[in-house]
Amino acid sequence: MYLARPASYGPRPGSVQWVTVHDRVTRHLAWLTVLLVGGTALALLLVSLAFVPVERWESYVPVGAIVAALGLILAGIAVEAAGERLVRPMRRLVRSIEEDAIGGQTLHELVRQAPSEMAPLLYGLHVTHARLRRTVGELEQERAEMSALFEHMADSVLVLDSDERIVLSNPAAERVWNRALVGRSLAEVTRDAELVDLARSVSDSDTEMRLIEFFGRDFGERRWVQAVATPLPEHRRLLVLQDISELRRAEAARRDFVANVSHELRTPVAALKALVETLEQGAIDDPVEGPRFLHRMHVEVDGLAQMVAELLDLARAEAGRLELRLAPCRADDLVREAAARVVPTAKQAELQLDIVTPDDDELWVCADSRRMGQVLANLLGNAIKFTPSGGRIEIGARRHDENVELWVSDTGVGIEPEHLSRVFERFYKTDPSRAAGTGTGLGLAIAKHLVLAHDGQIWAESAGYGRGTTFHVSLPALPES
Repeated sequence: MYLARPASYGPRPGSVQWVTVHDRVTRHLAWLTVLLVGGTALALLLVSLAFVPVERWESYVPVGAIVAALGLILAGIAVEAAGERLVRPMRRLVRSIEEDAIGGQTLHELVRQAPSEMAPLLYGLHVTHARLRRTVGELEQERAEMSALFEHMADSVLVLDSDERIVLSNPAAERVWNRALVGRSLAEVTRDAELVDLARSVSDSDTEMRLIEFFGRDFGERRWVQAVATPLPEHRRLLVLQDISELRRAEAARRDFVANVSHELRTPVAALKALVETLEQGAIDDPVEGPRFLHRMHVEVDGLAQMVAELLDLARAEAGRLELRLAPCRADDLVREAAARVVPTAKQAELQLDIVTPDDDELWVCADSRRMGQVLANLLGNAIKFTPSGGRIEIGARRHDENVELWVSDTGVGIEPEHLSRVFERFYKTDPSRAAGTGTGLGLAIAKHLVLAHDGQIWAESAGYGRGTTFHVSLPALPES
C-alpha cells in the first residue's frame, strides 16, 4: 500500500527539489548580504561628506560612487562564487542519493562530496542507508518465498475485504472456478450460502472451520471442501479451501471394499460350512451324494482361491508393484490367442465369436503379452457371461492414429449410461441381482490397472439396457523402424 504525501509538507529533504530550494535560499541570502554591504558603504559615503569641504564634493562624490559600485560588484561576484562553492557538493551528494549510488561509496568518499562540517550527518546517513538496504533485501527474500508458496500451494486461498469482495486469490482458486476472481463478490463467485455464512460469522479473534459440500456446474461433480476462515486486519478475512473429495471417496471406497469382500466371502464360506456339516452327518458314505458334495466343495475352494489371487493382483497393481515383461508383440496375435482360449466356452453358451483384424504390419505394440492376454480374457469372459444364447461377440484390433486399439463387443444385456464410469470399480455390479454368482467383480478393476501400467487407456461404451456393450483398450503403437 502506498500513501501519498500531502503537498503542504513541502519539498522532501534529500531530493533534487529540496536542493533547488536550498540553492535559491542561499542565493537570496547572498544577495541580501550584498545589499547590506552596499547600504553600509552608502551610509559611510554620506557620513564622510560631512567631513569634506563643499567645494570638494564635486570631485569626491563621483570617485566615491565609482569605488562603491566597484566594491558592490566585486562583493556580489565573491558571494555568488562562495554560494556556488557551498551548494555544488550538496548537489552532488543529493544526486548520489537519488541514483541509489550512496550504498557503494565509502564514508571518506561521501565526506569529500560535502563540507567537513557535515561529516557526522553523512556518517549517520551512510549507516542508516546500509541498514535499510539490508532490511529491504531480507524483506524482498521473504516476499519472494511467500509469493512462490502462495502461487504453488494446492489449496485455494481467497482474501476478502470488508464488503466481501475478493481482493486477492491464488491460481489454485482460479482453476477451481475457471475465471478471474479479484474484484468479484464471494457470493457471485461461489454461489454457496454456507461458505458466505462462514465468511460472515468469523469473529475478530476466532478461526472458523466447516466441511462444505459443493454442487454445481463449476465443479462438474459433487465435491467436499474443508473451509477455514481467519480474520485479518482492516476487517478483512482469509478463506482457505482444501479439497478433500478424493479423501472422502477413498474412505467410501475402503468401506465399500470391506463390505463387498465380506459379502463375496460369505456365500462360499457358508456353502463350504453347510457341505462339511452334511458330510459329517453321514453323506460322505453315500456313494451318490458324497462325491457330488466333494465336487461342490472343490468348486467353492477354487472360487475362493481365484478371489484371493485376484485381490493380490489388484493390490500389486494399485501399489504400482506389477512386474511387466515388456517386449514388442503384435496386437492381432494377442487377439487371436485370447479368442482361441474362450472358443469352447462360447460354443457351449451357443454364442458366435468373430475375430476382426486388418492384414497389415502396423499393429506392433510394446506390452507384456501374458498380462494383456489376461485383460482380453477378462473382457471376453464378461461378454460371454452377459450375452444370452444366440448372441454375437466380436474381438478385434486396428490402428488408430498413434495408437493401437483393441475392442471386445457383444450383443448382451448392455450397461446403462450412468453406470459406465463405475464399471471398473472393485466389486461394482450394475445389477447385483442379475450379476449374482457370475464372478468376483474384480476382473474389470484388474484389467484397468493392467492397461494403465502399459500407459494405455480402457473405457466402455453402451447404448443402454439390452443393446450390448463394447470395451475399448488403446495402447501406444511402436514407431515404424
